[in-house]
Amino acid sequence: MSDLVDSRTDRPDDYIANETETGRIVSIRVHHLPLGDEAGPTPASYALHGVDLGREPQMRPSGWVDELDFGIAKSAGLRSPLTMWLIEGAALNIVVDTGCDMSEDAHPATRAALRNHVIWTEHRASWTVEAQLARFGLRPQDIDIVINTCCHFDHIGNNTKFANATFLVQADEFALAVHPPPWALYYYPEFAFNLLDIRDRLELLDGDLKVTDGVSIHRLGGHSPGTQVVIVETDVGRVCLPGDLVPFYKNLELNWPMGAFFDLPKVMQAFAWMRTNADIILPHHDWGFFDRHPDGCVGDTTLSEEVGAGMLATSESSEGPP
Repeated sequence: MSDLVDSRTDRPDDYIANETETGRIVSIRVHHLPLGDEAGPTPASYALHGVDLGREPQMRPSGWVDELDFGIAKSAGLRSPLTMWLIEGAALNIVVDTGCDMSEDAHPATRAALRNHVIWTEHRASWTVEAQLARFGLRPQDIDIVINTCCHFDHIGNNTKFANATFLVQADEFALAVHPPPWALYYYPEFAFNLLDIRDRLELLDGDLKVTDGVSIHRLGGHSPGTQVVIVETDVGRVCLPGDLVPFYKNLELNWPMGAFFDLPKVMQAFAWMRTNADIILPHHDWGFFDRHPDGCVGDTTLSEEVGAGMLATSESSEGPP
């Protein structure tokens, strides 16, 4: 860990900073904004490929709970945040993934789909797109770009709230999301409207893309055919938002793939690519993020603490949501 930290004592060569209207220089920051809490029942095999978390407690990521009520039965489960990322300080207002609407106002068909797939959920008043963006003086209509790292239900579930945004999705994802075959995990037809209703503002990509200075998209696949990651240049290094390629810190710590994938060799190639091209990798579904980054932000912080915690990931984290 010390070698990695010591080697990055200066800002990256392509570090990006922007000047505000007041003349203050602002670097790019990444904010983790929870939009809900979800869980799947034991053995929760989606977390670590081939691992029954009910039988192997040493392998459990942060968020394990011994009993949750899944409606049809009570079971142990692995709680994880429904995550939206806000990239602040770039030339554009950018959101990465839009979570899923867990509120009472959510579309009845989507709420029914979650029950049918035995997904436990929790909602809080502060866990909405509107409430989270308001913390930064933003409204959904202020967002310029939405990047969906994949088109699974919990990555596109609030797309329609962003009335003025351009949506960036890999073309490989679109057909699966709007006409999902029954064997395709986590592509639920009840959520297809989140792409169809914004299709006039949807750009289907075929590979990598520079979004703006300091923010780029890279198609890696593996977890799903069109899984893409986002690299953000910050003052603490290159931050990777990997989507479901890295759901938990345990995946990084053990170099162990998640349990839901289309192409396992591509998943492991993606792990190698991320470790080579990023200084900090931020798991998408791990409440342990807030143990390492209590304010929910990566950027404008101490370099050694961020690189050490984010990239090399230890297992010393408290359980459950903040």
